[in-house]
Amino acid sequence: MARSILDRIVKLEGRNPARPHEHLTDEELDARLAAIAVRIEAEAGVKMADYVEALARAVSADEPLPEGMTKMDVQGLIASFRNLASTRSHHAK
Repeated sequence: MARSILDRIVKLEGRNPARPHEHLTDEELDARLAAIAVRIEAEAGVKMADYVEALARAVSADEPLPEGMTKMDVQGLIASFRNLASTRSHHAK
């Protein structure tokens, strides 16, 4: 039942809730990502790439994670950042 309701919502909205940003243009997505990176960099005090690498080292070494973040949250952030960086470098070629 829930699945059929979800399917109807997806069809009506034309958007996949599992991929909420796929309807954005590259420019809109870049703007949102830049805004998020600015916030993270301001809070962490380092560049996004450095922050992601520090989080990866913390997870690998089983060190404490930032307050409010689970290991799964950190792994998701790392995977998203690396996937985005890989996609961007591939398109830049």
